[in-house]
This record gives sequence, structure tokens and C-alpha cells, in this order.
Amino acid sequence: MMMSTPSLAVTATLVAALALLAAVRILHWQRRAVPGARSRGWRLALLLLAQPAWAVLLVLAIHPPARLHPDATLTVLAGGEAAVPAVPPGSRVVALPEAVAGADVPRVPDLATALRLHPDTRLLRVLGDGLVARDLDVPADVAVEFEPPAPMPGFTDLVWPGTTVAGGMLRVSGRVHGVADGRVELVAPAGVRVDSAAIDALGHFVVQAPGFAPGPARFGLQLRDSAGAVVEEAPLQLWIAPSVAPRVRMLAGAANVETRFLRRWATDAGLPLQMRVALGAGLVLGERGGIDAAALAQTDVLVVDARSWSGLGAAGRATVLAAVESGMGLLVRADMPGVPAGLSAPGFRLSGGQGTVPVRLPATGVGDADALRARSGAGSADAPFDLEQARAPVPALQKRRLQVEGAQAAAIGPGGEGGPWAWWRPHGQGRVLVWTLQDSYLLVLAGRADLHGALWSEAVATVARAQTAPAIRVDAPAFADRRVRLCGAGTQARVLAPDGTSSPLWPHPDGGDHCAGYWPHQPGWHRVLEGDVLRTAFHVHSADAWPALRAAQRASATLALVGHCDGDCPDAPAVAGTRRVPGPAWPWWLAWLAVSGVLWWFERSRQGRDRDDDADPA
Repeated sequence: MMMSTPSLAVTATLVAALALLAAVRILHWQRRAVPGARSRGWRLALLLLAQPAWAVLLVLAIHPPARLHPDATLTVLAGGEAAVPAVPPGSRVVALPEAVAGADVPRVPDLATALRLHPDTRLLRVLGDGLVARDLDVPADVAVEFEPPAPMPGFTDLVWPGTTVAGGMLRVSGRVHGVADGRVELVAPAGVRVDSAAIDALGHFVVQAPGFAPGPARFGLQLRDSAGAVVEEAPLQLWIAPSVAPRVRMLAGAANVETRFLRRWATDAGLPLQMRVALGAGLVLGERGGIDAAALAQTDVLVVDARSWSGLGAAGRATVLAAVESGMGLLVRADMPGVPAGLSAPGFRLSGGQGTVPVRLPATGVGDADALRARSGAGSADAPFDLEQARAPVPALQKRRLQVEGAQAAAIGPGGEGGPWAWWRPHGQGRVLVWTLQDSYLLVLAGRADLHGALWSEAVATVARAQTAPAIRVDAPAFADRRVRLCGAGTQARVLAPDGTSSPLWPHPDGGDHCAGYWPHQPGWHRVLEGDVLRTAFHVHSADAWPALRAAQRASATLALVGHCDGDCPDAPAVAGTRRVPGPAWPWWLAWLAVSGVLWWFERSRQGRDRDDDADPA
């Protein structure tokens, strides 16, 4: 077993004790010697002074002094054009594959290679846009220094799902840099602008559009400045999965306009619909069957108004809530004064319900003729698209004055004037939603059937029974030669590249989301298969797409490494370009041996004695 070197304090204490004992020995022998045999004054002084010198040299030999080493800093040129700064002699500069550098700068294939070539590195100075994902694994004992350059004008942050379902809503949000008073436009696959949004003071924006036919879809995102000139334009590839229409069952205690327009929306949306409307005096329009467990097991969403919910009675409501626990969704329309019975829970408290308050929805695409026409459709010969009607202000709606509070209450519609108009909570494997809007049909009469459909589509999709196979989530955007994370894939999943190459996915065994990593090497559509079944697809952009976005992502990831050791990087240099390293020990050992030899000879010599006799050598 190898013994470790003791600490400096321990070594100094032990050696000082030895030197002190040696000095005491010399004085003791000097005192015991007969007067004629004692050492002269200069000999005694030299022997006493030699002991601390011997001790100091021994300590320095065991713990050689540290010295400044100029090779502690490694300057790395990353992506972007970065000028090589003036560096102290002995410092090193390397260039990664993405860097633009001169021929005199040595190139390395990755950061790991650079660190292996220079194992003494303790400070990593990164120049350029930042490190790519390949080089983000920095050792814990290496400090990182990085000052990101000014962001490029364009999209610096983007969030979109990458995959949606037919009929669902595509929502794209992000941030823009370097464009004041600009706008962001979302262009549909047909080349028609479907939405536009002004950039706020912080550079944020949100645009959205409905998904259309299943399959790959190429949307476009355009950034325009205040003059209308295009600053950046890039494709927004989206996979639209076939939608599985939820089976909807509606119960209405009376026929009214809201119920009629809701039924029309469900029919136009292609939802399998079963409906029962009570007309009074025992008359029922639609199906007459009761609400039992068997019928509810074949229902994905149950929509009931307040009168029907009350008419079910305590036993009927218990049956419905039991079905919700098994996965069915329940949507209760609070269209009567009071609080619907049986829906409150410790984390979902309902109160109020008397009277109504106005609410105004945030209108999307108001004033944009192309966006309004794309959302509303061209109309028909009897009712063609009316631009003036579509541009009119969205009418104010009324919602029930119902307060919902609790940790489990999740709101829908917080962006409009008047606050949320619906809340939902989990209940077993299903969800319960309380709807407070009273007259959403006014949107259709005002020519904004698109807004009416979006409201009810979001509500039904929120509570609908979950599908058997969970959706696979893919990080978007994906770029060639950069890791992509896929979550929700099974153990038999594989990715089929555009050239036909198949790569199996290996989900992390300890992860609850079953996430796996995949490194695409070519742009284009990649399909995720389980066996021969297509689960989803995702598009991989070329390595040079979205330059401003990629530069911002690299800078953000590299900045996260600056404090990765929380100030505990061992031997991190306080001054750029230098660090303290142990010096060589052999010169101190030679000096100690020389002093020890001279001291041994001098103690036994006759120099400085009063007379030559056989007295002790002290």
C-alpha cells in the first residue's frame, strides 16, 4: 500500500521538534563537557544555527514550493468568427471543427481531444458562439470562462410541439432579437398567412393556427421589421397525426340556442355524437337510453348542462363520477344559478354562481384579411366569407359568476378580459371540467365560427379519455448531427432515416418517461416505428438552419457551464493564463543532503574545540 505525503503542517511540526531536540542535545552536551573540552562560541553558534537550516530544507524537500505555471489556460475557438486574443507565452489555442480560424491554429475534432492533449488545463476560455452539444461535458476540475457575443438578429428562442393532431391547434411562441417594432407571421402549407403577431418590448411573440390534414406539413415562420422587409424566414416542419375522434355523449335538460350550436359544432368536427334533449312532459329528443356504467364505458366525453346534472340525482351523479375515475371525461355546463352538486373537492372548491359577468376573448388575426380568410374558410355560395364581419370586434360573452379555488383547479382561458371561463381537475384516471360561458354561440353569429370551435375543441380535448397508446414526444427543433430526445417510445421502437437506415431506440431503464437519445446524421423526415406501425415522425433540419436560434442555444448552454463547479474547481487560476503547481523536489533534497553531510562532519571534527581529547563531539 502506498503511503500518502503528510500535510505541510504535520511535516513542519515533526521536523521542528527534531531540530529543537538536536539543539537541546547540543546545549546539554556543551554544559556537561569539562571546561577545557567545551566548544568555542563560534562553533556552538554555528551548530545551533545549522539545526533550523537543516529542518527548513527537509520541509521544502518534502513539500516543494508551488510556482506559477503558464499552461493552465486553454483557449478554444468555437463556432463563429473569433479573433485570437493576445495570450501569455506558453498558453495554447485550439480550434474546434465549427470555428473559423487561421492555418496556424491547430484543430481538434472535439473538446475532449483538446483536454487529453493538454491535461494540465484548469481554465477553459471559450471564444465564439459557444460549445455544441458534443463538447458540453466539461470535467469538474476545469473552470470555464465565456463571454457570449451579441445575439444575431432573428429568432433566438422557439417553442412548438413538433407533432399535433388533425384539427388541433398549433401554437408557436418564442423570442426575437434585434428587430424593433417587427411582426412574426405564420404561413400555412398552402402559402396563406394564417396568423401574425406584433413583437412585444421584450421580443416575445405567440402565433397559432389549426392543424389540417394528417401527415407532414410545412408551415413557414417569417420575421418582418417595421418596414415590412423579411429579416428571417425559415420552414416550420410539423407532423400532423391522425386524430382519434372522442366519442361524445350530450345531455341537455332543455332545448336552447347554445345547445343547438354546440351540437352543430360536434357534427361539423366529425365527432361520434349521441345526444338526448329533454323537451318537457316526458318528451325526449334523441336517444332514450339511461346513463349506466355500460353506456359510460363507451363514452369518452360526457357533456351535461346544469339541469340534466341536477336531474340525474345523487345515484346518477355517483355513477358518472365512477366512470370518470375509470378514465371518462366530464364537462358540466354551469348555465343555471348556483353551484353544480357533487363536483367540489378539497382541492377544487366551488362557490357563488349567482349572476353573470362579461368576458371578451382575445381575438386572433383581427385586421389580417389573409389570416381571417384562412381560419374562417371561403364560405359557400349562400354565405360567402365576409371580411368586414370577420374584422368586426369579437362580441362580449357572458359567463356565470362562479368562483373556483384550490390547488387542483387548472384554468382554461386566462388570456381574455374577465379571467378564466373554465376550470378542470383530475378525478381518478379522468378529468372533470366546469364550463361557465353562457352564450358562446354569439361568436358564430358574429362570423367567428373559428373561435367558437377553438373554445369547445380545447375543452373537449382537455377532458377526453386518454388513448391507449401514449404519444411519443420529440424535442423540436431537431438538427443534423445533434442529439434528439424522444420520450414515450417502447422497447421495440426504432427510427427510420430518410435513406432507409434503421436505428433502434434504447430508452433509459430508470426513467419514468422512457426517454431515449438519437443522433440524426442527415436532414429530412425521420419516422418512429414500433414493429411495422408508424407511431410518429419528426423533421431534422440541416446543420446550418436557423442560425440565430442555434447560436443563442449554444451561448445559453455554454453559459450554464461557467459556474458548473460552484467555485470549487481545484487549482482554478485566479489570474488568466497562470496557475500554481508544485515545484520540483530534487534541488531541495540535494541541498538537504549537502547540509546534513557537512553538519555530520562538522560535529565530529576538531574545529573550534578548546583542546583535542576524547570528549563528546558536541
